Amino acid sequence: MITSLNIRNFVIVEHLELELPMGFTALTGQTGAGKSILIDALQLLFGARSDTEFIRQGCDKSDLSASFSVSPEIKEWLDDRELDNGEEELIIRRTLDISGKSRAWINGYPSTLAQLKDLSSLLVLIHGQHAHQSLLRRGAQLQMLDASSVPNSSR
Repeated sequence: MITSLNIRNFVIVEHLELELPMGFTALTGQTGAGKSILIDALQLLFGARSDTEFIRQGCDKSDLSASFSVSPEIKEWLDDRELDNGEEELIIRRTLDISGKSRAWINGYPSTLAQLKDLSSLLVLIHGQHAHQSLLRRGAQLQMLDASSVPNSSR
């Protein structure tokens, strides 16, 4: 469960500290309110490709971080990769600099984008306004059926 998001010098945001309460979180607001900027920041924290266009104009780098409460599944994932810091909180951080370099950390340990992507599947589900359209793809329908099928033990 995400507990906080911190953004510095990202797109048009100079500095944002967002504390999120436990439970379901939905981002809503008018067009232009900044919802997409928050989603872009989360996606970068979870291993999306970076671009210098994300760095706020006039700045040398962007700094993004998020904190999450640690479930047993996440703790096991961290333990298996020797990334557990012994805390009840997981911290992911990523920086982007003007030269195009990107660096990432999980609990203060340098990490790869592949690790961020792998970890993200345990942390959040991001659904956009057109996510339901994926149901129209034949492959998506088959995936859902395969995922929900339970083997018949009587055979």
